[in-house]
Amino acid sequence: MKDIEESKRLHSGSYVEMYEKKPISRIRRLISMMDLKGGESIADFACGNAMLLPLVSTKADHYYGVDFSSDFIDAAIRRADANKIKNCSFYCMDIVSFCEGNLASFDIATALDFSEHIDDGDFIRIFSAIYRSLKPGGKLFMHTPNLDFFIEQLKDKGVLRQFPEHIAVRNAAQNIAILEKCGFKISNIHVRHISHYNVLKVFHLLSALPWIGKFFSARLFIECTK
Repeated sequence: MKDIEESKRLHSGSYVEMYEKKPISRIRRLISMMDLKGGESIADFACGNAMLLPLVSTKADHYYGVDFSSDFIDAAIRRADANKIKNCSFYCMDIVSFCEGNLASFDIATALDFSEHIDDGDFIRIFSAIYRSLKPGGKLFMHTPNLDFFIEQLKDKGVLRQFPEHIAVRNAAQNIAILEKCGFKISNIHVRHISHYNVLKVFHLLSALPWIGKFFSARLFIECTK
């Protein structure tokens, strides 16, 4: 388990300022894959600056943003205010504690660009709690880097520098295995290999190649049903 104060330091201040500059398009492209019907209660775990919020607010019954970084929660509130969105609330607290107070409460849980920031022990602890917070039939959507992508392989081998916040990038098989430990059945876990959201997306064309294609899918979009 990574030291909580060190983790908060890495996800505050200048990191939040940097994240504020990221384009919303990195999240917008995921919405169609979520297939929202309307009226769902959505819990956005490690919500950051609530980039997801304006993309789902018109369909969601209510959006709940949870993050342990007060700087990110402040940024999320600013986004909600700037977009005049009222059907939302934000919680600066530990995800497990939040989930334990909201058992079987949510139709949708999202964990976008989050799981790579936590080690296996924290993954199991946090995503087991997220599992318990979902209603029967509720869905978890994850978006995360793919360890099989050649750039991530070079980072993993120390050839390229990894982001200091990314302490546990996983491939599809590793994500499935650990999600099963959190309560999700393998038959209810579906993984899509998708392109990067930046210029590296050009390599996704090569993902159809036999034998070596797996090295050219940069990101994973994972859907889990309780």
